[in-house]
Amino acid sequence: MNHRSLHFDTLNDAMAEAERLAATDVVTTGSYSFGQILDHLGRTLRMATGDIDPPKVPLLLKLFGPLVRGRIIKGPAKPGFKLPSVLQDYFWSQDDIPVDSALSDLKSAHQRFAGMQEVPRNPMFGKLSHEQTEQLQCRHFELHLGFVNEA
Repeated sequence: MNHRSLHFDTLNDAMAEAERLAATDVVTTGSYSFGQILDHLGRTLRMATGDIDPPKVPLLLKLFGPLVRGRIIKGPAKPGFKLPSVLQDYFWSQDDIPVDSALSDLKSAHQRFAGMQEVPRNPMFGKLSHEQTEQLQCRHFELHLGFVNEA
């Protein structure tokens, strides 16, 4: 199975796909389980809302991020980018996460984000508007949910 090509115009669309997949049997084509993927998406969304502190971002990524943010926000995100190990450990659980628990946390993070007008500064891309942050999250969901297929 290949990586699915997805496009979401809104985070509501992305959440609908996550919920649709959670309601059926799935397989993943990447290195992580569906529960780990949902947990990862929830972590990054909670970071975007300021509900969890961001990790320390290496200086090179801080300098490079603002230069590429427009292209990344407009997407699509491409599979294969490897995070530095300190960020990998922060954003990805090594334990398998139950899908229902990860989805519940993701829904809570989405509700919090949907109720915000402004978002905290992104540690890699700098100051983003709510709309830019939503589009960044959409690209992120497209990338990771693309590794999830119906069984």
